[in-house]
Amino acid sequence: MAISKTGTEIQTAAKNGDLGLVARELLDRAGLRDAEVLGFVPLVGGNLVMSQVFRVRFLGDGGNRRTAILKLPAKSSVDRNREAANGSYQREIEVYRLLHDLQGGFQPRILSELFDPETRTAALLIEDLGRLPSVDEFTIGVVQEALAGLSQIHGRFWRDDQLGANPWMRDGYRADIFNEDPSQFEPNWEALSTSPLLHPCDRSTIDEVGTFLSDHLLEVLDELDSRPSTLTHGDLHKENMMLRRNGATVGPVLIDWQDAVYSGASSDVAKFLATTLSPKFAAVHFEELIDFYYRALGNEVRAGYPFRVFRRDVMLALLGTFANYVICATTEVTEGVDPASENRSLRSVSAVIDVVRPLEAL
Repeated sequence: MAISKTGTEIQTAAKNGDLGLVARELLDRAGLRDAEVLGFVPLVGGNLVMSQVFRVRFLGDGGNRRTAILKLPAKSSVDRNREAANGSYQREIEVYRLLHDLQGGFQPRILSELFDPETRTAALLIEDLGRLPSVDEFTIGVVQEALAGLSQIHGRFWRDDQLGANPWMRDGYRADIFNEDPSQFEPNWEALSTSPLLHPCDRSTIDEVGTFLSDHLLEVLDELDSRPSTLTHGDLHKENMMLRRNGATVGPVLIDWQDAVYSGASSDVAKFLATTLSPKFAAVHFEELIDFYYRALGNEVRAGYPFRVFRRDVMLALLGTFANYVICATTEVTEGVDPASENRSLRSVSAVIDVVRPLEAL
C-alpha cells in the first residue's frame, strides 16, 4: 500500500530536510494560505532521537514578518520508526487535543497539525515562544504558577483509567526510570562515585542516596508504581517549561508531551522542582512549593490522597529521578569534553537532593 500524501510529506521532510511541502500544508491548515515562507532555521537542543525542530520565518497578512515552530519526527528512519511504534508522535497530538482549552495559557498554541495513521508520524506547527528561559526567570511566582497549571491537569485526569487504556498512552509501570534496566544502577553508580571528575555531587548525602538505591531501588520503584495515576508529562525537566513573555509579564508554558504517561503526579512535581530550583532556592522553598501544589489540587483529590502520602511520594520520585539519571549517565570521561559538563541533569538533581535530603524525609 502506498503511503498517503500526508505520510509522504512528513517522511520526506523528516528524512531529507525538504521542509517546503509540509510547511505549506501546515500553514494552509492554520488559515495562513497567503503566507510566504522566507526560510527555516534548525533549533539545537532537545532530543534528536525523537524529533527535529525548526523555526519557520514567513510573511503573514499585510506583509508582517512572523515566525512559528515546526516539529517533525526524527531524521533517522530507525529512530523514527521506533518512536512511531511507541506512539510518541500520536501521543503528543492526542494530549494537545485533550488540553485544547489551555492553549494560549499553560499550553502552547498549536496552529495546525498533520498526523498519518499509517506511519503513525506527525508534524506540528506551534507558536514560537522564543528563547529558552534563564534560571533567574524562574522566580517563586513563576514556579507557583507552573505548579498550579500542573495541578489543574493532574486533577482533571485523576484516576481516569479510560485515559490510561488508550493504545497511544504510555504505561506507568517503571515510568520514573523510563523502563530502563534497574540492575544497571549499581554498576553505574560505582563508576560515578569513584570518579573524582564524574561524581555528581561530592557530598555525603549523595553517597548515602546512591548506596541506599543500590540496595533498595526495586522497593522504591514498586512503591512508586502503586501511586494513584493521572495524565503526567513524564519528562518534566526545565527545558520543557518555556515562558511566554508579554511585556514585563512572563507565564509558564509546558511543552513536549511525547513522553506523556499515565502515572503518579508526584514525578512531575519532583523532576520539575529538582531541575529548575537552585540548591539555595530549594533549601528555602522546596517544602513550601510541594505544599502549594497539593493545596492547588481539588478537594475531591485531596480527600483520597493525604498530604503525608503525597509528600512521601515526592521524596520517592526524587530518588527515582536520581536513579534514572544514574542509569543513563556517562560513566567515562569523554575526551575533549569538560568533565563538569557531563551528566548535567544528574548534577543538578543531586545538588537539590543534597539540601532536600529525601532519605531523612522518608
